[in-house]
Amino acid sequence: METNKRFPKFIPERLIEAREIRGITSTELASNVGISQQAISKFESKDSSGPSFETLEKISEILHVPINYFYKPKLANNQQTVIFFRSKAAATVKSKKVHSNKLEWIREISKYAENLLAFPKVQIPRFIDRDNFIPTELEEIEEYAHKIRVLWGLGNGPISNVVLLLEKMGATVARSPFSDYDIDACSFWPEDSERPYILLNNDKTAARSRFDVAHELGHLVLHSKIKPSEFNKKDNYKRIEKEANRFASAFLLPSQSFGREIFSTSLDHLVSLKKRWKISINAMVYRAVQLGIFSEYQYVYLKNKLAQRNWLYKEPLDDDLLFEEPELLKQAFMAIVSNGIRGKQDVVNEVGILREELEAITNLGTNYLSPDELGKVFTFKPR
Repeated sequence: METNKRFPKFIPERLIEAREIRGITSTELASNVGISQQAISKFESKDSSGPSFETLEKISEILHVPINYFYKPKLANNQQTVIFFRSKAAATVKSKKVHSNKLEWIREISKYAENLLAFPKVQIPRFIDRDNFIPTELEEIEEYAHKIRVLWGLGNGPISNVVLLLEKMGATVARSPFSDYDIDACSFWPEDSERPYILLNNDKTAARSRFDVAHELGHLVLHSKIKPSEFNKKDNYKRIEKEANRFASAFLLPSQSFGREIFSTSLDHLVSLKKRWKISINAMVYRAVQLGIFSEYQYVYLKNKLAQRNWLYKEPLDDDLLFEEPELLKQAFMAIVSNGIRGKQDVVNEVGILREELEAITNLGTNYLSPDELGKVFTFKPR
């Protein structure tokens, strides 16, 4: 018994997490490994001692995680923390599991860096902190959007970089391809963590992605304390999404300034506004309706005009506006390595996921964490 205590313990939750993040069922994993589904279920049970090393090697290869991943203790997590998904109706339970686990990886990566460096202080307010959902009046949401602009000293003009702004205010943001999962973004603010975490789709246009970021901010300030059971009620979900959308519109396009800049339904005029505000024409048109500047008739007219020009999904300037990339984790890991706090290989081993995946999540770039080559050791001269 004394000898066993010296060895790290297999963490069954890690196997569940890795399997779900790859979108693989226990039956599929069992088939690929060449064992029974019952064996996988046993390995995933609470007090499991884990598979043999040979079986674990196969599982590790199939799930694309290093073996030490299965022995790394998980962070404590309150199961009552709600995860917000900005998703289409087609989004499945499977896709939500993929991204909720990705969020947990981002949290662990962020915590790792935060234990070595001083991260920005969280300055994101929770305006509503009740755990049951009660609809908030849309006019009140407009006021909250204005309050947060005042709190952060933003004025009423366009925000140059929404992702960087949220990172400076204490959120950890990362991107990932979501194209196969019908999800635009997701976020959560764990009860035992002072810091919120946001995962964004990197397959969106720059303008639409900015709206997604602001939408998740809306959830953080309005809904982050509610229980998952409240969020999962169909009627509540629709209203919660509507509130987050209204917050995003008011935050990105304040009535005090944006409202004064609309003086025409001309598409050319809207394109010029998009260049300044960096928000999609669709979102700006809808905001103009919210503010009572455009009528419902004008809204329908403009939607038809956008459809005629094939602008409903691909708009002018979509390829010109700069995509807002997360910087917090990238700069943190560069500081860790460049200041000699940890070596590159140490970082990869201690985080416990594949180097390529860590580089992608932190936006470090391909091969940044590759071991440095020794180069030439000796230089010989001819006699």
